[in-house]
Amino acid sequence: MSEKKRHSPNEGDYEVGYGRPPTHARFQSGRSGNPKGRPKGSKNFSTLLAEELTQPITLTENGKRKRMSKQQALVKQLTNKALSNDMKATALVLDEMRRAETPAEGGAAINIQRPEDKLVMADIVRRIREAAEPLPAEADMPSQKSED
Repeated sequence: MSEKKRHSPNEGDYEVGYGRPPTHARFQSGRSGNPKGRPKGSKNFSTLLAEELTQPITLTENGKRKRMSKQQALVKQLTNKALSNDMKATALVLDEMRRAETPAEGGAAINIQRPEDKLVMADIVRRIREAAEPLPAEADMPSQKSED
């Protein structure tokens, strides 16, 4: 009779088991486990839009031909529409201006509405200010040296 070989995870000849499928069922090297997945080199919408907006175009402005990116032409057209009383274009331009100015004013604005939050924030600000106060000069402090 043939002897059954017991496989235990501690033995060196352990071939098949949890996390170790038979060799014929393992993924082949160089072949994807998801062959119908996203192909290499495909780009998402944001990448495609960014590439398209950087493409140059030629415009005639005040009788002169100018080359600029599509993004720059789009901003120019939107701004001109806003100036000619197009309310949707005006709203877009103003909204973008607000977003662009917020970081320049020193960071994001914090909107505190609950009284408990205001107390907590006031305590945090107080502790930060106390920690930032300069320590007294060493000359003002009594000496720790003992005189013999």
